[in-house]
Amino acid sequence: MPRTPFARRTQSEYVGDAFGRVLGSESWLNIVFVVFALAVALFIFVMGVWGVFAPGSIFAFISGWSSKTGFWLAVLLRLSFGLTLWFAASDTRLPMLLRALGALAIVMAAALPMIGYARFERVIEWWTNQTPFVMRLWSLVAVAIGGLVLWSLS
Repeated sequence: MPRTPFARRTQSEYVGDAFGRVLGSESWLNIVFVVFALAVALFIFVMGVWGVFAPGSIFAFISGWSSKTGFWLAVLLRLSFGLTLWFAASDTRLPMLLRALGALAIVMAAALPMIGYARFERVIEWWTNQTPFVMRLWSLVAVAIGGLVLWSLS
């Protein structure tokens, strides 16, 4: 029977591995995507919590991205996170939402080189000039997104 996006798993479906999935029903590559998505979601959640409680130190972290290496690392991280969410989405509680977030991250990764390094630097400078209150608000958004993805993958 096909599962709906919001269907709960029954007790009989929890036979198997540490991820609560039925053994033999998935490839090892899919498990790798889920584990990587969990790691990235946890990173986003922790960075959000860090920004809520210590916005001053998060400013220093953001300033460190203002280099050509940081620029290309930002592209690579967005692309890898987007692809990971896209491919891991079928095993989550909210597959459509995770596919949408993955597609958004992939589009953002593709757009960043088109925007260029000079504008990227200006965005970094703009972020570092924000008040701690604004940084805390955006950090709460990161906590919410990271928490939602963690919950969806659990």
